[in-house]
Amino acid sequence: MNKHFIPNGDEYLLSPAAVLLMTSDAIRSPDTNVAGKERSMRVVSQVMEVARRMRFEQASALEAMLLFGAEPARLLPMCDALVQHIGGWAVVAIVKRVAASGSDGSAT
Repeated sequence: MNKHFIPNGDEYLLSPAAVLLMTSDAIRSPDTNVAGKERSMRVVSQVMEVARRMRFEQASALEAMLLFGAEPARLLPMCDALVQHIGGWAVVAIVKRVAASGSDGSAT
């Protein structure tokens, strides 16, 4: 996990795989508001759309694990494999695009 959560002062730098893990956690967290859950689900949906287009064989299993929960020790290696397959830049671009959109998915 050290390569995914890198200490940076009082904060951590996250790898794209760790961002997916945290996105998954936000979907199920009681502390995440409805808009945050919806944005997190859009991130997962759009990343999985790219994964399927790029023929990532475990896309369906990983999507279910991200949406409905799985042990981080099992989920993080699959997220890492996905990032290696589609590219970390693709995950980051999707997260930025969704973050820049309104809660209904439209650009603000």
